[in-house]
Amino acid sequence: MRRIRITQPEPGVIVARGFRREPLEAVIRSPLLGPDGSPVCRPGQFASTDDVLLGWDEDGTPVVLNLAYSAHALIAGVTRSGKSITVNTLLTYASLMRDVRLILIDPNLGAVAPWWRTAYKVSDAIHPDEPTEILRWVREEMQRRERLFWSGRTDRITDFSPDLPLLLVVIDEVANYTRHPDRKARERFEAELLAVASQGAKFGIRLWLLTQKPSADVLTTAVRTNLSARICHRVDTVEDFLHLFPDGRDLDITAADRTMPQGVSIASVGDMRTPVRLRSVYLPTEACWQINDLMCTEGLKVRDLPASIDLDKAA
Repeated sequence: MRRIRITQPEPGVIVARGFRREPLEAVIRSPLLGPDGSPVCRPGQFASTDDVLLGWDEDGTPVVLNLAYSAHALIAGVTRSGKSITVNTLLTYASLMRDVRLILIDPNLGAVAPWWRTAYKVSDAIHPDEPTEILRWVREEMQRRERLFWSGRTDRITDFSPDLPLLLVVIDEVANYTRHPDRKARERFEAELLAVASQGAKFGIRLWLLTQKPSADVLTTAVRTNLSARICHRVDTVEDFLHLFPDGRDLDITAADRTMPQGVSIASVGDMRTPVRLRSVYLPTEACWQINDLMCTEGLKVRDLPASIDLDKAA
């Protein structure tokens, strides 16, 4: 055995587990892909209540996310840390869910490009004004759902359908907007972002923010405290790690480690109270494009690619 783990789940019981291989070392393909790497999924086969397999922890336990019962989240990691692979899984499952509408804001196009044709709303704007308008629309949708919130006599809406979808709002490179040189535009964006982060979860909004450096000048404490799910790929400094996990100095794991393998992160999602090492399932961007092609074939395209791009001619 390469490693032995001994735990005491209850008084009088000791469990010893032997590991012949290290789960974090194995790169395992996403279950959405077949042995040859081609998609084995179909549009609409999932719902927001289905668990999304993100990967496995160091004990080989599946780490899953449930959008219907989760809240907002933050994903951090430097370039080439594997953050995009984790994001691919999130966006792909959301796109395949029949009761989820995907709203994507990404100034660098890395995350939004494969889903440009089918996402409910998209923006690749560098200036904050267009993303601010999208967030303002989300806030107006929250106000339209207030009646359902009161009539349901619950603390949050969790029953979604194609007529009342969960809205997944994903903003990549959020620092581009929160640190934009146009101060007034930046402040308008941050005001809308805070409104969605602080009130959106109970109205069926799930906000996921992605950033390379989760410092205080990128995300205010007021916004960050509402992002309860955390996934941290490799970051440059201990301080960056502590912005996601304030008790990180007391943990025996850290993401401020230059030897941390690509695709491995420190995660706390769902019912997980203690952060764990996570090896994300492998879902490359090329597969995301293939899955989006299937969605377009099924008639789910809502917009064309930018005029300068023609995939049919390129093929």
